[in-house]
Amino acid sequence: MESVSSVEEQLYACLFPGRGRYSPQHAAVLAGRLREVADSLGQARQQQVKPYEEPDGKRRRKELRGRGRDLDFSAYQQRYVALELLYLGHAYGGFARQEHTEQTIEGHLFAALRTTRLVPAEASWQELRYSRGGRTDKGVSALGQVVALLLRSAARTGEVQPEADVELDYPSLLNRVLPQDIRVLGWADVPDDFSARFSAQYREYKYLIAYRPPTPPGGMLQAASEDDPGSAAAATAAAGAGQGAAAAAAAAGKQGAAEAAPGGGKPAVGHGSAAPLTGAPLGEALDVGRMQEAAAFFLGEHDFRNFCKVDVAQVTNFRRRVLDCRVEELPACAWGGRRLLQLHIRGTAFLWHQVRCMAAVLLMVGRGEEPPGIVATLLDPQQVPRKPQYTLASEEPLLLYSCAYGGLRFQRSRQNQDIVRGQLEGVLTSHLIRAGMLHTIQQRLASDHLQHDGTNGGGKRQRGGAGAATACSKHVPLLQRAKEPAVEERLLKHADGGGCRTNAKAAAKAKAAAKAKAAFPAPAKATAQAEAASAAAAKATAQAEAAFSSTPASTPKPPAPEAAAKPAATFPPAPSISASAAQASKLPRGHRH
Repeated sequence: MESVSSVEEQLYACLFPGRGRYSPQHAAVLAGRLREVADSLGQARQQQVKPYEEPDGKRRRKELRGRGRDLDFSAYQQRYVALELLYLGHAYGGFARQEHTEQTIEGHLFAALRTTRLVPAEASWQELRYSRGGRTDKGVSALGQVVALLLRSAARTGEVQPEADVELDYPSLLNRVLPQDIRVLGWADVPDDFSARFSAQYREYKYLIAYRPPTPPGGMLQAASEDDPGSAAAATAAAGAGQGAAAAAAAAGKQGAAEAAPGGGKPAVGHGSAAPLTGAPLGEALDVGRMQEAAAFFLGEHDFRNFCKVDVAQVTNFRRRVLDCRVEELPACAWGGRRLLQLHIRGTAFLWHQVRCMAAVLLMVGRGEEPPGIVATLLDPQQVPRKPQYTLASEEPLLLYSCAYGGLRFQRSRQNQDIVRGQLEGVLTSHLIRAGMLHTIQQRLASDHLQHDGTNGGGKRQRGGAGAATACSKHVPLLQRAKEPAVEERLLKHADGGGCRTNAKAAAKAKAAAKAKAAFPAPAKATAQAEAASAAAAKATAQAEAAFSSTPASTPKPPAPEAAAKPAATFPPAPSISASAAQASKLPRGHRH
């Protein structure tokens, strides 16, 4: 007890100095004072500023800024708007957000929306009423991509919504935090029933193709022009050199504007002499007239099942309308003997990989590997019910040029546009410097000393330009290639295997599969038919041999029956496309991108 009393006395003397000694009557006063001290210490601890610790540095700070922790979104109005996007998609895994990667256009866009606190961090796409005009693939770029969603307005709840010119500058806010190859160009108010996907009147794509103009008669290189600096540099170098050096400089400047004929002489040796160009990766010589003739067949409404990647789980109607399709030269864009063509396509909706398939076939026509009429043939599923196997054109030259909506006018500020154009000029300058560096390297390689190895520099032809820049073997005509399964086969397999997401879709797939099964026999039934045909053929052959053995020697051998002349069918025949075309309009429409 003495130790306790001693503590109490010390506390009393400390808290009440000059009031004498502690006595039991002072216990209540001392306890109240101690409670006051404890409360004061607790408040001081809560008010103490704790140093900010970042476990992951910059990434952690971005996450905290994106949470909008200090903003009450319920205190602000929302505005349903459409955003116009520009992006260079070469470094991204496509437009749509994906679970396994953050390197998508949509992923960066939503990160910027959260960082600028234009949308709540936890808001779902359904709550934001989000829609997109097109879903571009990996490596594809866009100039006129459009998305629609609800964004925070500058107006508080209960206030009058401000006019567009005094609303938040959405493009400038987002461009401050977006990567420089993703830009917001403008925004517009849209009605409540607007959908960036379904409200689009049409979409436009441009596909760029690098090619070299035809060699003039006599095999001479084309003269340098003002809009082709590579040609001008080559011509200048050739003017002050000897014959061998001139050939080397011209060959380097034109980058293969002329090819040596196969077996056209031995390769020159010695520094300053040009090596033959047949083995170099040259820009392709394309017949633009043939490509334009073939492109005209795409106009109108057609079945594009042979010009897309078929996915019957999502799309069962392959009819699409093309409003405009033309191949034309891109003016004032040339380098080193190469020029650029642009394939311009405008349509109401597009299938998966449709534009790249169209470009791939047009490139075959331009190279002289296919006739222009191959487009009309492939557009007729009665002639070609199964798509021939061919490689897609590269994704890098594809540009979603615009998505058109009737009466929609985007708000674009001059300040934001000047900033975007300045950034694009920097990118263009960087690419021009790289092109000049590659041109310089090619000049040097064309004039290097080569040791004669007994070859003429031939080998496999290289394809430059936009389609495929790799060595290729002999071209196999499209109609002679292996074929993919028909759409009806895919429908039947998909219905048998399940995988439909909703009952309505499952019923539609089952109905389509039943019609397909009636026109297209199942594999087991087809096998039975093949075996029956084979047995009939064997019986006919035996009868023919018996008839031949019973005839005199002077009697000519009768012709074999038709059943024996033809091999037994090993694959079921293609279904009637007229029936499937009639039922296509009844099937649910697929992706409009």
